[in-house]
Amino acid sequence: MKKEAKPEQRLKEECSELIQSVKHWKDINENGCSDPFWSDGDNMNLVRNHILFHKKNISDICSENGFSFPEEYYIPIPPEVPRGYMANLKQQRRVERLRQMGNRLTTKKTHYDDLQMSFV
Repeated sequence: MKKEAKPEQRLKEECSELIQSVKHWKDINENGCSDPFWSDGDNMNLVRNHILFHKKNISDICSENGFSFPEEYYIPIPPEVPRGYMANLKQQRRVERLRQMGNRLTTKKTHYDDLQMSFV
């Protein structure tokens, strides 16, 4: 039987996951990814949902245990990205496949100010 992690440990893990998800979002925004069936924008929006999930978990842990919110909680949430966003069009086979699937692709980057404080 697996022992449940203490609230302090769960909070630390959620903060770490939140930071990793933000880094992953930024990496896809700059370099793209290699998902053959989904655009970079779709993948970035999925990662954004992970960020929202980790923030909700952090909020719940803090509220349930009377903890102060950690600084990671205030990392800004990246904006939603157009579904057809591609960091670049260098992956020609992938780009062609996405276009054949009816995707309208764009390379216009979405600005994310990670220094802007967030309260959500």
